[in-house]
Amino acid sequence: MSKELDKKLQTLPKPKLKGETRDILHQAILEHNEGEVRVGWWPKVRSATLLTVSVLAIVLFSFILFTGSEGEAPRSSAPEEKYYENYVSYLESIEVYDQIDANKSYIGNNSALGKYHGQVLPGKYYANGMELQTDEEQPMGIHMHYKVTEETSAKGFEKEVFHVSNLPWTITFNATAYFTFFTNGDYVTFDIDYYGENREYTITRTQMEDLYGRDVNEFANDHTLWKQEVIEKTLQNEKKVQDFMEKIRVSNALSADPEKEVTSSKEYVEVDGEKYLAPSDMHTPPVKGEGKEDIYSFSDMLYEFYDKGWGEQVQVARNFEMWETIKVSGEIQSIEYDITSNQSTISFAPQQSHIMVFDGDLTTEYQPGDSLLFEFQFVPLIDETYEFVHLDYDAALLTGEELDINEYLIGE
Repeated sequence: MSKELDKKLQTLPKPKLKGETRDILHQAILEHNEGEVRVGWWPKVRSATLLTVSVLAIVLFSFILFTGSEGEAPRSSAPEEKYYENYVSYLESIEVYDQIDANKSYIGNNSALGKYHGQVLPGKYYANGMELQTDEEQPMGIHMHYKVTEETSAKGFEKEVFHVSNLPWTITFNATAYFTFFTNGDYVTFDIDYYGENREYTITRTQMEDLYGRDVNEFANDHTLWKQEVIEKTLQNEKKVQDFMEKIRVSNALSADPEKEVTSSKEYVEVDGEKYLAPSDMHTPPVKGEGKEDIYSFSDMLYEFYDKGWGEQVQVARNFEMWETIKVSGEIQSIEYDITSNQSTISFAPQQSHIMVFDGDLTTEYQPGDSLLFEFQFVPLIDETYEFVHLDYDAALLTGEELDINEYLIGE
């Protein structure tokens, strides 16, 4: 017997006779003489012994089957899922090295680019083709397309690579990889269809090298340098990543030329301890109001507050002045009444993209599929000395005033 098996056997509980078997043996000894015992109770002893040996064999077999070598996990246990402390630790785990031969690492090699795009870098589950710009008269670059939908096998962080909370890190990481391992690209453009909303970000090699303060091709043959400069000094520095992404947004918004670089910084107005982001130069059209529509959807109405320069919402409407009104139409997707608050919650299509709350039970008056036409007014968020506005409905909601749907509804 091997020492390993002997050690396992020593850890097993010692076999014991069942109480019933023990009683049978004891009774047999008391009731029969010595000769009779040898004949009468031996079959019972043999049965009990065989039973005990069988139990011991089953226990030993189970022990060996479900236990590996000493200290190993049970063989039947499921493999542990990969755990990442945060999104940066997930990015650090991605194997960007040794994916292609060095002599194939150039813009124009579709298979090499396609491997990084569709098999290696974050976003691979959403990869939706690519385009190459190899015209010698134009800057040489690549356009990587992504289409984000619910129909994906991606899990965990991989599923959320283009979520707003991870996007700056994904863009920075992927651009760094392309400029590191492909030596002749001047720019990379990421075209992202995010659940139907188009986003586009272009980053030049110059911008990337300004971020790191060096030629990023130096990372290609030095994994340690990659970890120090890309992971530790850059991606783990949230302010550095966010500032870089802001610079890219402004540059993209002010120029369609990927070689032109524009810098800008956000300004905030502080009133009574609250900070309000001032709009960028890109937020005001050449002629105020020239882009107005007769009737807006809820998404288009919210887009009035989206500042392309900053890539986020501001409290200034692009095409409307303070005190002007806007007409908004929406189709009811669902409507529910809460008897406790005596309020009805209405969500509008598509996919509950906008939700409003009004007083009273409106379920008897409206139902899913109905189209409602509202008229809202842009009122001061602070007072008229500031340019910041919001809708009169939002003002009433914030101050706890009555929310009578008839105050805003002008048609069905």
